Parts: sequence; C-alpha cells; structure tokens
Amino acid sequence: MKELNKDNQIDRYVTGKLEDAELWEFQHEMENDPKLAEEVKLRAEIYRSLADTQKIKLRENLKALRKENKSGLRFLQSWKVRAIAASIAVLLLVGAGLTTSIFRTTDNQDLYAAYFNPESSLLSVRSGSASDNTSLNLGMLSYDQGQYDESIEIFKSIPDNIVARLYCGLAYMNVKNYEAAIDEFNHVLSHGDNLFTDQAEWNIGLSYLADNKIDEAKKTFASIAGEKGAYQQKASDLLKELKNRH
Repeated sequence: MKELNKDNQIDRYVTGKLEDAELWEFQHEMENDPKLAEEVKLRAEIYRSLADTQKIKLRENLKALRKENKSGLRFLQSWKVRAIAASIAVLLLVGAGLTTSIFRTTDNQDLYAAYFNPESSLLSVRSGSASDNTSLNLGMLSYDQGQYDESIEIFKSIPDNIVARLYCGLAYMNVKNYEAAIDEFNHVLSHGDNLFTDQAEWNIGLSYLADNKIDEAKKTFASIAGEKGAYQQKASDLLKELKNRH
C-alpha cells in the first residue's frame, strides 16, 4: 500500500496536484533519494512525450481538415494574399541584407518556445517571516493568473526570499525582459540552494537563447549537459539543435 501511495504521490507531483506542504516535503525527499528523483524524472518525460504525441496528432488533424475544405476558393485566396505579402517582405529584407538574421531570430524563438515551461507557482516555503510568506503567496497568485508585472512588484518586496527570486525571474521571462530574468536567476545560483539551482541555470540558458545571445546560451547548456542534473538531457538535446543551426 505504501508503494502504491508513493506512485500516486509521484503522479500528483508531476501533474502539479500536490498541496503546498506535501510538495515541500516531497522536494526534500527527492533531494535525499536519487532513485525517487530518477523515477520522477522518468514519469515527467513520459507525460511530456504523451503531450507531444497529442500535439502532433492535432497538427495532423488540422492538415486533414484543410485538405477536406470544400470552400477551397476562399481559403486559397486568403493563402495567396498572405503568400504574396510574405514574398514582398522577403524581397525587401534581402535588399536590406537582413534576411538571415531575421530568420535566425525566428528559429531561436521557436526553439525557445518549445523548451520554455512557464511553471505553475505551486512551491512555497515554511521558513521566513509570516509577512514574507503572505507576500510570496500573493505574488504566486498573481503569477498564476498571468499578471506578471504585478507579481514582479510583489516578489521584489521580499528580495531575501529565494523562491520569490526564482519566480520573479520566470515572470520576467514571461514579459520578455530576459536581462532582468538572468539577474534574478544568478541571485538564486549565488544563494546555493540545491532545490533551485537546476531550474535557475536552465532558465538562464533559455533567457540567453530568447535574447539571441547564442554563444552565452551554448556555454550555459554545455555546462548543464556536463552535469548530472534534472536538465542534463534537455540541455544536451537543445545544444545539438543550436549547433546545427549556428
């Protein structure tokens, strides 16, 4: 029965359904139990693969619907308009010598979007003052509601709270202020809390990628790929894709 409960707990952790107190204890348990951490990682990869499969199936269904579209003239005309506009834009960019850099940026943004996970802010801590925890919870609530600017202001009011700094960085990523995000994540790294260093370093690499600072992104992902952390395989895969493009 205990094993069954643990399996259920892993499932709830991966799907973001653990309550705050239980989540905090589970995080600590993973820190002290490599086998449990590996099982959680494997479960997350399985769920991620299933999600990717569903996305692929959806794209295939959309393609099929387009082919079966009986009012093809309207669709074709709108497609032609977009194609002509795109062609003119490309010609103008070629004339200005900007085509390569623009397309490269787009590719990087697509790659960033594929790997960035704007995590739900379920994690909270039981340490610190009551006022800190109240502000943290308010900041997380704003973050989960997509009110990123508001959440940043709240997180900034508790600069000594390491969780607030982590999610402040994530909020900055969501509003595309990548330099500010990197500053927050670097603070997390300097704090040395092992619960959050993997997330901070990974999101530093993604912030460099989104900001089109490819050399810095490669260095960061190479460092992660060389460590036995939660993002080792992802960093290795992403690094390969970057090397193929640049």
